[in-house]
Amino acid sequence: MSLETLTNALRHIRLPHSQQERLNLALGTAAVIGSAILLPAAYRDYRIFKSYGPGGVPNNLLGWMTVRALFQPFGSEMFSTEIYLRRIDAAEGHGRGDEGYLTLSSERLESRKEEGRPEIGPHVVPQRQLTQIPDEDVMEKFDSKFTSFGLRNHHLVKFQQSNLEGHADALFLADHLPITDLATTMQGEITHIHSGSDYSLHVVLAPADCKKVIDAGWGQRHAFSGTSAMTFLSLGTIPDIPSEYLLIYAPRNDAEIEIVMEIISAAVKFMTGREDVR
Repeated sequence: MSLETLTNALRHIRLPHSQQERLNLALGTAAVIGSAILLPAAYRDYRIFKSYGPGGVPNNLLGWMTVRALFQPFGSEMFSTEIYLRRIDAAEGHGRGDEGYLTLSSERLESRKEEGRPEIGPHVVPQRQLTQIPDEDVMEKFDSKFTSFGLRNHHLVKFQQSNLEGHADALFLADHLPITDLATTMQGEITHIHSGSDYSLHVVLAPADCKKVIDAGWGQRHAFSGTSAMTFLSLGTIPDIPSEYLLIYAPRNDAEIEIVMEIISAAVKFMTGREDVR
């Protein structure tokens, strides 16, 4: 194209003269630039959401949009332990005060502390790890240990589909046991493994044990723990989850499987009020 042709073409471009035209041009330009920045970020965020696999919300575009637009604002911080100190001091529940049910030595419980916590996905639900995922053989061993534990303790627990994450088998209080207020809140559910994805788990622990686990770098609260978000967002169909509802990170080797099984054992003792866990 010659310089003369280019000059003639530029002369025929209509420039905005009115204030409204300039505003429309500015808004259009901002929309184009914003889309160029936000759409790739949104797509990456959606890919992360999809990577979680099945959870408490649909693992599709609608589920992602629902979580981002409606659920995310209700999330709370997940690492402070002051709530557990207050509950211990107030002698709330049946959590054995500042002793708890978890009898692991500090050395064993804090064995993973130096490595740091895994990266957790940015969405409030489902709550999943993005890093430090165990190998398949560890997953299989953990599954086997979990199943054996449940069958061995049939006098205390039963297997049933999780109320909170329908894809997962969970341990519930056995039908013949008296149910506490906390167990009522959880509809009897004690723990479930995210066997469809990262092999982390959710579990309900005594306040003292919650503090031990969080301080040792083995877990964190759910973003909805101790809030009224679940009841509000489900229009009353799902009960609120208590502050004692924690995410426990996935075990990565045989030694860590044993630690996690000790945590599960402590949860069963807490929720059943029984010591005869096998």
